[in-house]
Amino acid sequence: MRMYILLAVISLLIKESLLLRIVRVHVPSYRVRGQPAQLECDYELGTDTLYSVKWYRDNEEFYKFMPQYDPPNRAYKLEGIKVDLQKSDDRKVTLHQVTLKSSGLYRCEVSAEAPSFASAAGEGRMEVIYLPREGPKITGNQQENRKGDYLFLNCTSGKSYPAAVLSWDIDGEKVTDPSLLVEYPPTQYAHGLLSAALGLRVPMGRSMEVRCTARVAPAWREGSEFVVGNSQLADSKQAMLIVRSGVGTSALSVMLLTLSLVLFLKSLTQSET
Repeated sequence: MRMYILLAVISLLIKESLLLRIVRVHVPSYRVRGQPAQLECDYELGTDTLYSVKWYRDNEEFYKFMPQYDPPNRAYKLEGIKVDLQKSDDRKVTLHQVTLKSSGLYRCEVSAEAPSFASAAGEGRMEVIYLPREGPKITGNQQENRKGDYLFLNCTSGKSYPAAVLSWDIDGEKVTDPSLLVEYPPTQYAHGLLSAALGLRVPMGRSMEVRCTARVAPAWREGSEFVVGNSQLADSKQAMLIVRSGVGTSALSVMLLTLSLVLFLKSLTQSET
């Protein structure tokens, strides 16, 4: 009895190893608008004969490979999808420059000839993103800066899709206190692009380095920095902030710092006279 069960199990394993199966489906998680994208579908036929390989986006077919065709591969019109047939076959599909409308759930479906008519499928989601053309911008909120003991700053990202995720750091530490952050709804533009904004309340009375960082998916990250002066400089209202945006702008920082000091000294001279 045990021998019979063992033989049955071995027979089943051998049979399963000879069946059509999907080994791996690779769909890039993120692509930047304008880039090509390659979709991969690796499979094993076993003892079967290939009938077709089909690709779908959100359940709509856009590519088919059938060995009996001449040529064997065909593409179908679908918004946001443009197949490069010369770089596509039964195991990969190359898309020309993707657009925001190319985002979706992609599925590969492999089918075998008779007598098994077996089929197998695998899928993956791809999001197409649009990166900002510039880093986030930090500005002072002039209306709010007339109030209280806080300096109010706004950080605004460039147009992107999806909207950038903004965060603030003070002297290298991320700001998590919700009482210091001011949330704003994203601004919508044409073609579905979005701009994010996040405000910050900075306590007055000491020098500090303030940084705003924008992140769009895992593909792009950029920050802008401000150095906030002491309370005397802040009181001048003319030289409150010194901008340092990115790497290699130390010369700009020195120039703005010098200008700030000149303006501050000028204001002191005028007050004394």
